Amino acid sequence: MLNKRIGPAVLAMLSVFSFLGCPSEEYTSAKLYLQQNDYPKAEEYLEKAMGVEIDNPEIPFQLGYHIYGRDGRWEKMNEVFDKALAMDPQAKILDGRTVLEFVDISRYEFWSDEYNRGVKMYNSAKGLNEDERNSKILEALELFRVANVIKSDESLNYTMMATCLYELGDSKQAASKIAKAVEIAPEDFNANMAAGQIFSRNNEPENALPYLTKAVELEPTNSAAIRNLAQTHYDLGDTDASIATYEKAIRSTVDIKEKADLHFNLGVLYNLAGNFDAAEDNFIYALDLNPSDVEAIVGMAQTFESNEKWRKAEKFYKELIYLEPEVASHYRGMARVLLQQGKQEEATRFFEKSKKYD
Repeated sequence: MLNKRIGPAVLAMLSVFSFLGCPSEEYTSAKLYLQQNDYPKAEEYLEKAMGVEIDNPEIPFQLGYHIYGRDGRWEKMNEVFDKALAMDPQAKILDGRTVLEFVDISRYEFWSDEYNRGVKMYNSAKGLNEDERNSKILEALELFRVANVIKSDESLNYTMMATCLYELGDSKQAASKIAKAVEIAPEDFNANMAAGQIFSRNNEPENALPYLTKAVELEPTNSAAIRNLAQTHYDLGDTDASIATYEKAIRSTVDIKEKADLHFNLGVLYNLAGNFDAAEDNFIYALDLNPSDVEAIVGMAQTFESNEKWRKAEKFYKELIYLEPEVASHYRGMARVLLQQGKQEEATRFFEKSKKYD
């Protein structure tokens, strides 16, 4: 959540202090109406004052902050803020800060309020059924769109809009928004990571690759980014690059379960590449780190079977049958390796048993 606000003391000054020089009757009236919280009259006289004190940037700022910002008229707020900046961004107004400082702080304040509302709404969608969840995400999306109207140079707007759009099934718009997020903040890890993941899920690994490569460059020890990059290399058919990336991830990962998963993935890659010895080593590492990892045991059984080490494969298929006695593929694997050892009768028994769980 974000928090950066104009302090209460400053807010109190906004309608009291005036631009250097003698204020016009219109601006004096506007300030009095602001003090009385009579915003319609304050708006009327601030607009009149702008026509009289045409070079005073304090007046359009006051109009933008107190009137348009308060009412949520964001386009008009930005219009008068830009008018104030065009007069003189370095002019000191109100408590002595510059026009630029006041405009930046004010835009950030309004933006962060709306953005945080969007985040809160998005988080409230978790755990709901699909219809309710989609309804909440649509509401969050609209809040992020409003935040983007207020302050369009924040990459977070586009990242969250992309996330919402993707979850709502609009992958094309999601891709466009996340690309804009990276354009605004090319050195932002989260934007690059999100872009890589969205393009990967859209089955566009060629578009995901540069974003994930940048994400790993920005955070070289982030195991999630490295895993995504390795998978993308694999999806593009570059097995060597994928293997090298997984090996790098293993060196940088300290979490035991994550490291076990990485060794398992690396074992699968080596298996596909025909390097069964390396596959075997990585499956063993995975099992050492996480002995209850059934997928690693399957990988071991299949690796030994591919490598024609029938007795070792038999040992792991037997363990799989013990752990998951109702999975037909374990019995068929056992039947295959027994058959290769000339144990026809046993192989037939396991094959027949597999039919029971199909």
